[in-house]
Amino acid sequence: MKRFLQTLLFVVFTLNLNAQTPTPIPVYNSSMILDSTQIKFNFRQMPWYVRVMPLAIYTGPGKTKDRMAQYIEVGKSFNIIDLGVSVGRNSLRPDTTTFVEGKITMDIGNFGIFANEMTVGAGRLFDKQGSLMLELSYNIFAQVSKNWGFGIGTGFYDFSNENFGTNNTFFSFFLRYGAQRSDSGGLLGLGSRTARVHAARARHIRR
Repeated sequence: MKRFLQTLLFVVFTLNLNAQTPTPIPVYNSSMILDSTQIKFNFRQMPWYVRVMPLAIYTGPGKTKDRMAQYIEVGKSFNIIDLGVSVGRNSLRPDTTTFVEGKITMDIGNFGIFANEMTVGAGRLFDKQGSLMLELSYNIFAQVSKNWGFGIGTGFYDFSNENFGTNNTFFSFFLRYGAQRSDSGGLLGLGSRTARVHAARARHIRR
């Protein structure tokens, strides 16, 4: 009987001690960096980006100014996808033709600061007959700082209308300003606001 009472007292004491122990509250640091794969998708929260291609040169014969193209692209980033619109010119001649193109660039793979990207685009070349413009290209991109990066690429511009069609292979150099990506392809830094909210809640609970 004595042993039974000792055991019962020990169990009651243990349960009482556990009941009084506060539940650990997760501590969130406002500087925590989460990527977009770890937070709820929010279109308005997705960041803007800008790409500028100051130099692309077509292969084949011809004067240099006839074989160079330029554009500026603005859009939004969604995890591994950059979705944007570019405006540019297909040569540096005085009578050069302007184009507008919708583009989808997908981050295929990452290793450290380097990424492999694929771009598919379609738009219009504003020549006399309004040529259809199609693009398929591949890039090697390097993220050299929090927001800035540069890359080199190669691909094809295809221009066609009722009377003619050309397929131009090009090599390019470009700059990108936008959110950095993790090795998983998620956009870094978007979770900082979420982390601050959790930190505020944790402080409120402690009070």
